[in-house]
Amino acid sequence: MCYNMNMKKTVMIVGALLMVGILIKPINVGAAELSDKQKDSIVEHCDTIKENLKSLQHRDSRVRVYLGRYYEIILNKFITPLNMRLVENNLVDNKLMDNQNNFSKMRTNFIIDYVEYQKTLEDLVATDCKNEPTKFYERLENVRLKRGVVSRDVSKLRKLAGEQMDLVDALKGTL
Repeated sequence: MCYNMNMKKTVMIVGALLMVGILIKPINVGAAELSDKQKDSIVEHCDTIKENLKSLQHRDSRVRVYLGRYYEIILNKFITPLNMRLVENNLVDNKLMDNQNNFSKMRTNFIIDYVEYQKTLEDLVATDCKNEPTKFYERLENVRLKRGVVSRDVSKLRKLAGEQMDLVDALKGTL
């Protein structure tokens, strides 16, 4: 059930991104200006784009809360207590300690990067795409970059959580 809800959220987010991507075709990075056709497309679809961006903003904030809680639980309820028990019992495992440090740092990066992404998205939504399509597109490109950073953070945290499970399994074999 929970997996199904997460899958629906993911599909909705991907759908919104596809909608924005379809309505605004990417241009080469570093290009001086949008073509008149691209500007006209932004102006013509401005209201729809804004609605989709606001919906994306709302969904992303919910996902951020969910992931933030999830990462906090992993760190504070599983990783840290395990390492504390190992230290108390003189069974320090450097790989587990390193993983805890990496997970903690990556979690902090995720929080910082998400706040930057959210601010950038807010600036985009506040931009008047009917009167400033070029500025709007530049901000959209910046949002895409910031969202990509957050996505990489999530992937790294997922990988670290998986490594934690592997390390715990290996530890079980030695006890």
